[in-house]
Amino acid sequence: MSLDLDNEKILERYKKIILGLESLVRIVTTGKSDNKIPITINVHGTFISGDLVSIENFHNNMKTTMLGNLDQKNNPEVYEPIRDALQILENIKIIDENNNFIFDYICIKEASIFVTGSRPFVTPYWIGKLESVDGFSIGKMVSE
Repeated sequence: MSLDLDNEKILERYKKIILGLESLVRIVTTGKSDNKIPITINVHGTFISGDLVSIENFHNNMKTTMLGNLDQKNNPEVYEPIRDALQILENIKIIDENNNFIFDYICIKEASIFVTGSRPFVTPYWIGKLESVDGFSIGKMVSE
């Protein structure tokens, strides 16, 4: 592939995804699984504020939460497919051998979601697509 085609591909990507935000996601993804960065993002007018964490952190929480709420002995037909699906996700590489993201997700822990005209609500984790984010700032919003 020529250099011009590589540059075109890079430019097309960063027309959709904010480079600085992707860089922060890369930092929490390639570092220790407990890395976190305080962040606020804007997704179509909704502000989401909390700690940016890796998708691995998110998957670990989902696995603990989902499997912890299912009874393996009394409900194996529900438990086993969910366990198997989560195991598959756990084994998938997030960044390929060329250092490109396979999944373009952003995960926020202890997310406060600010919707215009209502009080913010808090959820343990929020996940979304990087290309859906309109803007971001480092730091958390404070609710009154």
